[in-house]
Amino acid sequence: MLGSGGFCNKPTETAGIAHDSWLIRYFSIKAPIRGVPKKRKAKADLKDENKRTTVLGRFIQPVFADPAQLREGETQADQPAIVFAIVDQTNLRSMNFSAQMGLETVGSMAAFTFSRLRPRRSNRIETVEENQRANILKQIREFYKEYTLFYSDNIFNNDDYFVIKEGGRMVAGIQVYPVTWKVVDFGNKLTNRAASLFGKIPSLSKRINKDEISFLAFDAIYCEPGYEKLLYELMEGVLERKKHFLAMMMMDLESDLYALFKEKKKLGILHKIQGNSYADIRVRFIHMPDAVKKHFFDRPTYIPTYDNS
Repeated sequence: MLGSGGFCNKPTETAGIAHDSWLIRYFSIKAPIRGVPKKRKAKADLKDENKRTTVLGRFIQPVFADPAQLREGETQADQPAIVFAIVDQTNLRSMNFSAQMGLETVGSMAAFTFSRLRPRRSNRIETVEENQRANILKQIREFYKEYTLFYSDNIFNNDDYFVIKEGGRMVAGIQVYPVTWKVVDFGNKLTNRAASLFGKIPSLSKRINKDEISFLAFDAIYCEPGYEKLLYELMEGVLERKKHFLAMMMMDLESDLYALFKEKKKLGILHKIQGNSYADIRVRFIHMPDAVKKHFFDRPTYIPTYDNS
């Protein structure tokens, strides 16, 4: 096997145009055919990458050009679609290969943690009853109406959308998914040392495991202006309710949502140690009108944490 990759399909609508969205996940290349790039390529160099050919590239290029062929049965000819991937800015191999496959950068995103070693309970947190979901979903969709690739089908999964209300109206909300990672490396020497040290402290050893980490992925985050304090109360209260101490979020650097967290530096001790991780949002457009393409460059992208963690 030369390499592997997963194409995850979701029907999407952008600027009134219905189209497929294919998220690339779990991409890997067999070691003997890997190159070893020395530095991150500049934009001009990345454009030149799609002129190159590799064994894996020649094999998989037709799928990138028409991912609808992965479906069984008939497909509509010239159907608008995008293929997109979240590519770590330091992963030179993936950046170069994505350029060879015709992907281009439409924006950048940050991934960061929210932690509380002893999260406090909040009695104001509610789940969403079945008869309330239509109204809650309407609020969420309004909140994300300027974002591309927003996808709401998984909201309320496992009855895990939590809200705080005032006057009967949601003012803060989050969808929660449990995630467990096997840890190979935390990404830098400081964090590796901190994890090893924390694991030896009795009061922290049950929370921090240098070999495995469990956390909550926060998605479909909602916050009305002026209620940022309640959003933090909600996030901390959900950690307490789910018996976790750590959560992760991902969002477009140009989004109002990211500006909210950038201004409110209350993300916890692990964020102070680890900071943010950054990645490029890279897209290949297939039969997409130019006016719709422009939306992807001009507007923030909705980044679902669970799908990318």
